[in-house]
Amino acid sequence: MHRIVFTPRGERELAALPKDVQRRINRKLHWLATQPQPLRFAKPLVNLPPSTHRFRIGLYRISFYLAGHTVFVERVESRGQAYRR
Repeated sequence: MHRIVFTPRGERELAALPKDVQRRINRKLHWLATQPQPLRFAKPLVNLPPSTHRFRIGLYRISFYLAGHTVFVERVESRGQAYRR
């Protein structure tokens, strides 16, 4: 079982979403955290440090990195905004 920790930015971005979307994202993240290898369900990212991978949850992208048994959620963004810097 992995632990999920939101960075301050990830927490703000999640809080700005509608409540039903927040519940859906939290439910999916908790399911992914119970998997022995959550990276099996993730795609690698390039040039978006410190995030190394992303989960797709509906129209949203969850950018994160894994450290030990902890998933650090960096960003929670809509698909259209996720890769613009």
